[in-house]
Amino acid sequence: MKNFVRVICLVMACLFCLLAVVACKGNTNTRKGAGAANVRVDEDGVRWAEDEWGTWREYDDLPDGENQLDYDDEPISFLYWTGNTTVKAEFVQVEEVDDARLSSIYKRNEAIMDRLGVELVFTAEAGDSSSMDTFVARVQRAFTSGTNDFDLIGAYSRAQGAMLTAGLIKNITAIENNYLSAKGINGRETSKPWWPGNITGNLGIKNNLYYVSGDISTNAIDQMHCIYFNKDLVNQKYEDVAKEYFAANGHKMTPEAGEDEGGDTATNMVYELAYAGKWTLDQFLALASNTYIDSKSDGVTVDDTFGLCSIGYCMTAFYGGSNLRMIEQDINSVLKISEDWTNYKTIRLITKLNTLMATSSYHTNTTTGKTYFTPFNNGKCYFSVYYMRMAEDYLLNNDKVENYGILPIPKFDDQQKNYYTVIGNEFSIYSIFIDRADRGDAANTDSMLTAVLECWASEAYRKTTPVIFELNMKLKSSPTQCEADMCEIVRASIEFDMGRIFGSQLSGEVDETIQMDGIMANAALSGTPWTTETGKYIDKMKDNLASFVAGLDLV
Repeated sequence: MKNFVRVICLVMACLFCLLAVVACKGNTNTRKGAGAANVRVDEDGVRWAEDEWGTWREYDDLPDGENQLDYDDEPISFLYWTGNTTVKAEFVQVEEVDDARLSSIYKRNEAIMDRLGVELVFTAEAGDSSSMDTFVARVQRAFTSGTNDFDLIGAYSRAQGAMLTAGLIKNITAIENNYLSAKGINGRETSKPWWPGNITGNLGIKNNLYYVSGDISTNAIDQMHCIYFNKDLVNQKYEDVAKEYFAANGHKMTPEAGEDEGGDTATNMVYELAYAGKWTLDQFLALASNTYIDSKSDGVTVDDTFGLCSIGYCMTAFYGGSNLRMIEQDINSVLKISEDWTNYKTIRLITKLNTLMATSSYHTNTTTGKTYFTPFNNGKCYFSVYYMRMAEDYLLNNDKVENYGILPIPKFDDQQKNYYTVIGNEFSIYSIFIDRADRGDAANTDSMLTAVLECWASEAYRKTTPVIFELNMKLKSSPTQCEADMCEIVRASIEFDMGRIFGSQLSGEVDETIQMDGIMANAALSGTPWTTETGKYIDKMKDNLASFVAGLDLV
């Protein structure tokens, strides 16, 4: 009997030990269902999963079920940049809180760790435009010491150009057993929706891709250029124009009269144009022009009414939005200053923009000495060209702008096939550190890191991006489906241009930056002949770009 009791006690002790081990593992290993998704497969074999609001959005092709990737709680060391107060949280969140954005980041990270069996270990380093050199120096020290400090790097966009120059990041394209679903990787002809459609063409160098961005970066979604408009002002001024439009074109995508947010309004008119792919620069300029009202007859002040509020570094969105490139790949020289930079279309764009920007209908930071978007925030401006984050930052709970809408940057003309969304500089680009630690086998290590990047982007597409959209569609009245659709049009149109990333490399000096699109915006504002502006820089940019390419270790 005593032996029987001993056996029972021993069995119970073992069970308690086993439960304790499981409990301990539960504190460090998040593979407990946090990343579980309700997935279905359509008739074409494409997988779909529900996002935070039950909307079905495309799912990735990472192995799951019996073949699920499991890296046995492998720590993934991640170096990320911090910036000034305008840069929003993107990387670290250790618990779910009463904040939609932070909670979505927490859920994304939990899903990555749960699905892959990894542990994300974060290290912060100052790295915005004012401390970019500090960030790059940190990576350089880690490389020189050979201490394998980091696996992945999330850096301010322009810092990646400097790290590429220094040979600090890996060529992602060359990694075998590559899980990235971006166009050009493993012969893929299209990208999954969380990667910009032509990311390899935009960011690649001689078909080598060293870094990625898109939905993977919450700040990239925040920094998407778009157009906010005051529905009340636009509807009132263009009431007759809208009636004429709908008399000839009925409602196809917008609600008709009698329904919520319906009717023959100017808001629905511009949305119909955007849906149909017919939202063009000329239409936008016509709506924003001849709108200035001197409210107090005391000259131009911040209290007046304007057609457009913006600033040079946001107006540059019209260059990329017109499908014009600054730097592009070239079969002979690897990279070159695009022929777009000096062609007639660019001159036409600058001339068109100047017809508005040179008038009182355009308000910028030099107009009244006030912040350039102040009139829009005060309900005194029809349009604002800004980043997607504008509503969350300035319009929520703002009774002066009760009803606002969102539009993509317009096409140059009706011959242009697609919309193109330019990203502001304060976004993150992700890369694999050249000196990451091998986990037994270098090839398997690199494959694992591509799985992390793919899972990160995929989960962000369903967890963080929808939250950012929701935060920027919180109108005083409920947002319509039109606002949600416009956000998706803007996101799906993301394009990158290396001319925005390689400012220091074009300048030839670390502390000097030639921002090509900034030159364009300045010319549009001042009316300076384009040949005069380009003549100041073009030879220097070509020489410095050639020197930069010559210093790269390309396959």
